[in-house]
Amino acid sequence: MQFNVPQFIDIEDKVVGPLSLKQFGYLAACGAVLFMLYRFVNFTVFIIVAIPTVIFALAAVFLKINGRPFLKVFGASIAYFIKPKIFVWKRKKP
Repeated sequence: MQFNVPQFIDIEDKVVGPLSLKQFGYLAACGAVLFMLYRFVNFTVFIIVAIPTVIFALAAVFLKINGRPFLKVFGASIAYFIKPKIFVWKRKKP
């Protein structure tokens, strides 16, 4: 008896055009933040905050570093800089 083995199980389903649901959620959240900023702050402040926000959102959606998603790399780098770097070496007595 033969069974079909699913392939490409590590690839997320494309729900909204070429984007997965997670990617679309990141872009929608970025759009919501930008809309709120546009409504409640000065235009120059909006531009100053919007440019890094859009760059971060696009990196979170599309950028992969060494095959890993940008958010995982970003989280690992933040954890690296926050955690203490104390290395204790204990000499074994003969």
